[in-house]
Amino acid sequence: MSIVQQTIRYDKNLPARIRLRDGPIDEESGEPHRHNEIELIYVDSGKLQATIDYQEHEFTTGDVVVIGSNTVHSLESKKARTLTVHFSYVFVKSFFNSFESFDYVLEEGSQERREMQFLMQKLLAIEQNTFDEYSALKKYSVLLRMLRLLLTRCRREKPPVVYDKRRSLESDAIAVKNYIEVNFRRKIMISELAELLHYSPNQITNYFKQLTGKRFTDYLNFVRAEHALEDYLTYDIPVGEAALKNGFCHYNFFSKACNKYYGASPTAIKRARREQQSTANMPLVRTA
Repeated sequence: MSIVQQTIRYDKNLPARIRLRDGPIDEESGEPHRHNEIELIYVDSGKLQATIDYQEHEFTTGDVVVIGSNTVHSLESKKARTLTVHFSYVFVKSFFNSFESFDYVLEEGSQERREMQFLMQKLLAIEQNTFDEYSALKKYSVLLRMLRLLLTRCRREKPPVVYDKRRSLESDAIAVKNYIEVNFRRKIMISELAELLHYSPNQITNYFKQLTGKRFTDYLNFVRAEHALEDYLTYDIPVGEAALKNGFCHYNFFSKACNKYYGASPTAIKRARREQQSTANMPLVRTA
């Protein structure tokens, strides 16, 4: 089963993307996917089926669903009316650098759940009032309250990932690559992999190169550069945003990685691709 890594394009002047959906789920959300952003879904009416971390759930009118950063999920509904919020990865990161390391839980019957339901209903009312000239400002205010609630009162430590000690070199390599593929957007230390595979930090340093053919830092930067370059070439986002969203702390490190692995800077690669596409689309000219 293929899992799509989505890139979310945020609404203008807002630290989030807000979508009101009335009817069937689009194909992009119906397929298994993940994204950097924390996602909130409010079910205004009907029923929403969701598979989150390979577990099936059904949500009904009034429910609020929280989907954490890089959580694999898919959605299904024919008639539900829902309001969805994707919080900007870069915006959230600026307040809480390690937010991807936590789950965000709205427990049944809790005060936090009731507050989030109220805020989602308030956001829905603003979203539906298309004639309000101050709607963007009001949305911004509600979004900040939602984010503050999630980050300060709803976060929970993610449970540790445990692997069976009886394994082969191949299964270790898969575990390492999967772990980096899920976590490369945040700061990862090689000591995490040592703990994951039950080795000492000194042992894992040599073992990692045996598993992947690269040093830990090289492999991590290669994965980050691959994803950042794909985002930069595919979506209309600044090169610095593509770098930050994919684990680089500064554009310069992204540029250095691109030069190392692809032989050119991100901007040069994008310019070359545009020129190539422009040439391919030029009409044929008869010379005789």
